[in-house]
Amino acid sequence: MSSLAPALRRTLLLVVLAGLLLGLTATLATAQTEGQDGAGGLPTTEAKSADRLVEILPLDGFLDPPTSAQILEVLELAADEGSVLVVLQLDAGGGVSVDTDELLAAIQDSPVPVAVLVGPLGSAPRAAGAAGLLWLAADVRAVALDATVGPLTPADLTDEADAYPVRDRADELAPDAGADLDALLTRMVPAEELESLGLSDLTVAGLDSLLLELDGTEVGGQVLTIQGDEVGVRFHSLGLLRRLLHAATTAPFIYLLLTVGLGMLLFEVFQPGFGVAGLAGLITTAIGAFGLTVLPVTWWAVALVVLGLLLYAVDTAVAGFGPVTLAATVAFVVGSLNFYDAEVLALPVWLVIATTVTVFAFFVLVMTSILRAQAGPEGVTVDDLVGKVGIVRSVLNPEGHVYLDGALWRARWTGDAKRAKVGTPVRVHAVDGPVVLVEAFDPERVETAPTGASGPASA
Repeated sequence: MSSLAPALRRTLLLVVLAGLLLGLTATLATAQTEGQDGAGGLPTTEAKSADRLVEILPLDGFLDPPTSAQILEVLELAADEGSVLVVLQLDAGGGVSVDTDELLAAIQDSPVPVAVLVGPLGSAPRAAGAAGLLWLAADVRAVALDATVGPLTPADLTDEADAYPVRDRADELAPDAGADLDALLTRMVPAEELESLGLSDLTVAGLDSLLLELDGTEVGGQVLTIQGDEVGVRFHSLGLLRRLLHAATTAPFIYLLLTVGLGMLLFEVFQPGFGVAGLAGLITTAIGAFGLTVLPVTWWAVALVVLGLLLYAVDTAVAGFGPVTLAATVAFVVGSLNFYDAEVLALPVWLVIATTVTVFAFFVLVMTSILRAQAGPEGVTVDDLVGKVGIVRSVLNPEGHVYLDGALWRARWTGDAKRAKVGTPVRVHAVDGPVVLVEAFDPERVETAPTGASGPASA
């Protein structure tokens, strides 16, 4: 079993890192294609070949500081370049840590007409909270056939006191709506009802039909001409950094990042030195911690999740399966189910179950097996290894693993060099608790030593 320990460790590390990499890749790939998914087959004219441009910015997920900055940037660019129209395609469940008034003012003060489409079609898009207010502020309010708008309250999920004057802003943005705004304040209003209430201007199948409907119409005192070779369509998307920060406001992603990051750090606690898993754990935990400052979380629940992971680590250290395991599981599950302080952000039960099972298997089954393998064969103690000769199996810098008497043992390098490379012959000269202290061993010096001379014992 001990000979499998390095293979198990490498496999475990690769699985964790591969899962993290795939998650980040999927997130970035989604963000990269945002500008194309809602295009509805529209051809994209190169900006350089067109005299005037229609700027299109598709956004998915909560309105947060990265997406807010992107909206302001596109509006400023459109004004500077004299674009024909700006289209914001939104599918957002609300705002988190955004300056709603700044966004509303930017749309209302824009010299370029702004259309907000709640889309794309087929994804049951919605515009709630701050996103719904942006929709009300637009020169053209459009919705996909399966879209909903509302509830507008709260505008920002991080506003615990609900201090933002949503009703006042809604009355300013739609002064003629009157009592019809009551529905938007408290519930999700479907596209047909929005049209019957006179709140939406257009119900369309997608971006292409929106542009066709708007061509030749008067918007904001301007007659839009958005067909022909002289008008181009330019899609915008979040940059790499903004994609990463935007991903950090995705509720399940933050939860998983924090769990995986802390899991890798605890994994390193049981390993000699500080390796790749520890570095990856620091990075993922830092990103997860950033997300906790953006989204509204229940801090006692976050503490329970962390406590659960720590108790699993204690359970691994004592190699027991009992009350500590049960307490760790209960703490982790209860904390996960109450992780966010907003119903719309609540983690799916299936995700909590899957994560709990994975964490349980990681600590209770895999980590316990690895530690038992590292403890060496039964009946053999570290004191029996003094004088034995072995070989380095993982770089000693200064700690790592050496292969002695058919088993892996934790070792600390005490030689003159800064570290010992894999494959270096070593001899055990002392022990320090469960760790053997090793130094360089030269077989040739032993073989050529004079008869009767004392030399290091061999295995």
